Amino acid sequence: MSLLSIEDHPGGVRLLTLDRAPVNAFNLELMAAVSDAFREVAATPEIRAVVISGSGPVFSAGLDFKAMMKVSAEGPEAAQHFARTMHQAFIDIWTCTCPTIAAVNGSSIAAGYLIGAACDFRIVAEGPGEHGLNEIQFGGGFPAIAVEIGRNVMGPRIIQSLLSGELFDWKGGVENGSFTSSETPGALRTKALDTARQLGEFPQPAYAHAKAQLLAPFTERVMAESEEQKRKTDAIFASEETLASLMKHMQSVLKKS
Repeated sequence: MSLLSIEDHPGGVRLLTLDRAPVNAFNLELMAAVSDAFREVAATPEIRAVVISGSGPVFSAGLDFKAMMKVSAEGPEAAQHFARTMHQAFIDIWTCTCPTIAAVNGSSIAAGYLIGAACDFRIVAEGPGEHGLNEIQFGGGFPAIAVEIGRNVMGPRIIQSLLSGELFDWKGGVENGSFTSSETPGALRTKALDTARQLGEFPQPAYAHAKAQLLAPFTERVMAESEEQKRKTDAIFASEETLASLMKHMQSVLKKS
């Protein structure tokens, strides 16, 4: 069963739809599928722009905690592989040379938020939903790429958002820069595809060059992250306090569902 739906649309636009019910939470397989899809885009000149969205009412609720805790129980190597696969998925989206548009059709939380924030343009559905980075609430560590993707779209506001762990609605997301615009749910995907088609008509070398220049201050800090810093982040996720907090968070989520 495919976890990522792939459709090609006129104008060289490729639509990628996260398709892992019920909330498009990321396990190892979905993260790898996203990376593979964007690498295919990079190797296919006919693809001029990419739209990524989610199936159902949620864009993505973030990481699959059950999958992450299972991996943590398998040992440090498995946990590190999970973290590096997640990192690569973010990188492959963020550094894609062609235009990328996120059609955020519902809640986008933690890793789900970052998948959308890594896109050049981010159109959010007007209506119910929560967005943002809430990892601090359950003791999650922030790798450099999470901080820098957030800093790129939010600027200085990332400090309060990241350290408070507070989520925001679509209006708050437009105000703080997380989303570049909003649209009614029924028109969201059409708007995203139209935007992608228009951007895809631009000369691609110029677009790719400008994008790389704009992202350089952020991507350079990510590339400068040392192995020691990465190990510290991994250790935070593996700590007893974080695992206990994650379990409590999972129980809370299950009670609400």
